[in-house]
Amino acid sequence: MELTGLSKNYNNFIIDDYFDKKTEDALMNYQDDVRLTRNGIVGPATWASLITRVKTIQVKLNSLGYNAGSPDGWFGPVTTSAVKRFQSAHGLVPEGVVNPRTRVKLFNPHPIDNFETRPSSTSLSALDPYVAKLAHEFLRLCSANGLDVRILAAFRSWDESDRLYALGRTAPGAVVSNARAGDSYHNWGLAFDAAPFVNNVMTTDRAKFYLMGHLGEQVGLQWGGTFKSIVDLPHFQYTFGLTTEELQDGKRPPR
Repeated sequence: MELTGLSKNYNNFIIDDYFDKKTEDALMNYQDDVRLTRNGIVGPATWASLITRVKTIQVKLNSLGYNAGSPDGWFGPVTTSAVKRFQSAHGLVPEGVVNPRTRVKLFNPHPIDNFETRPSSTSLSALDPYVAKLAHEFLRLCSANGLDVRILAAFRSWDESDRLYALGRTAPGAVVSNARAGDSYHNWGLAFDAAPFVNNVMTTDRAKFYLMGHLGEQVGLQWGGTFKSIVDLPHFQYTFGLTTEELQDGKRPPR
């Protein structure tokens, strides 16, 4: 219940009291998100993390007049009903799950920025200035090593992230992302996608992607080729140590 209520049920598994492979995968993805050891075990640290996050949501809903019941850390029917009422009152789909759009409305209802409404862009100028600086250094290093690397995506709109998340779930296609809108560092200007080209055509040569990835790591970027759940060879990010949940709550990189 907690994983589903916290919008971490990426695999849409049914709540049936069985801890199967889909549940384990969702748990490990959650552990990645909150920087816990990825072991697929609901140990003391993972359980405490889940309970604390649900309690925080319950306390916030109660403070706003949406009765979520006693803040006990259980994402049960009372809390689900409170979330649905909050979502309906704020023009959100009343699914009873605290997805990123809902979390922003709860914890950062008057943001000073406009990330949710920005359009997608391939320009590095759409990124956080420090991330853009690292990206330029990365491109120069790639060129110095004989790679023609080009930017495929920089800032990604929240609507585009929702479209990608739907693939293989509610829309035809293969699953390509575990990130709903607001759960991707692209949505906060902290990530970009790049690929090596040969004769003006994007190559499928994995050796070139790996060289590109290692060069990105040299300038301080985190490379998607090292991801545990969905390996993402074109992806690079610099997060300033912030989780996407913290970004949804209103925390921002230092200036």
